[in-house]
Amino acid sequence: MAKLSERSGVLVGQIYRDFANKEAIVAALVEHDLDEFLAGDELCAARCTADRTMVRDWIARFIACNDLNDTRLIAEIMAEANRNQRIAEIFDAMDDRLRGQLVRALRIIAPGATDEGRIARLGESILIMAGGMCQRRLMNARCTDPAVLNLLMDFIDSEIAAIEREQR
Repeated sequence: MAKLSERSGVLVGQIYRDFANKEAIVAALVEHDLDEFLAGDELCAARCTADRTMVRDWIARFIACNDLNDTRLIAEIMAEANRNQRIAEIFDAMDDRLRGQLVRALRIIAPGATDEGRIARLGESILIMAGGMCQRRLMNARCTDPAVLNLLMDFIDSEIAAIEREQR
């Protein structure tokens, strides 16, 4: 609490008066950190311009998981979510938002797609890839070989191409 007070410039007593309990403080911090994590990407700009290349690059960066600080933060939040129902609910809401962002991104890349289930499954596959990549990065801080990332993106590109073929 002392660190939080020091970093925020708010007295410890005031922090405790503003929140019902310590869990509420942790929940507010987690919610803030996850909001920052989701707001920090370029997808909005890509969505606003409908730039397919920009969206694809965003997906590649998302999968690459190059920001170890964000990765560590998410890992800590996931661990806390397994112990704390309120944190789990916040994390689930963030996961739903992220899944929605991926689906919107895929709709930009394949605007005429009619199989919503397939788009959703590809979005979920991307989340799984990114989660696995982040886990590998946490355990082994080296960057992943670009050829591996290219292989993952080849899979995504082939799925997008198949979705586009189906809509014709």
